[in-house]
Amino acid sequence: MRLICLATAALCSAAPAFAQDRTACAAGQVCASNPASVVAAMEKASLKPALGKDANGDPLIKSEGASAYHFDVYFYGCEKTKNCDSLRFEVIFEKEAAATPALANKWNVTHRFIQAAVKDDGRFVMAYDVPTIGGVNPRNFADMLDWWTSMLGEAGDFFTKELEPKK
Repeated sequence: MRLICLATAALCSAAPAFAQDRTACAAGQVCASNPASVVAAMEKASLKPALGKDANGDPLIKSEGASAYHFDVYFYGCEKTKNCDSLRFEVIFEKEAAATPALANKWNVTHRFIQAAVKDDGRFVMAYDVPTIGGVNPRNFADMLDWWTSMLGEAGDFFTKELEPKK
């Protein structure tokens, strides 16, 4: 019995820690804890970001410029609307009968970085989650933005191929 208790205690102590980004964003880094750094990096990539707030008061960026899709960047892991630790790039498409979980799974099997899903209300969503604790260097963040915009471009091709009537 004592061995089971010790094993359980050891497993619990190995559980991952969920860190908040309480340190200042280093100069030149892109951090969710510093929304202006995210906006600046997106502007440099010509993505036309507009910083605002979501319903909870957390930062929210609305943007356009990636393959003609409008998308949002949500800030997560925030503590009282500050010290956010991650970003979620997200595009939501209008509800369409062909936007099924099977279609989302077909995308997910063949695409590594961007996740597709169908929301409870039937809308198709694509998302890319990015942790930023400790900061992301500008070159790496620019590469992340490039992946996001490239995958949105591929999404258009994917929808054309999968949703157009077969002849």
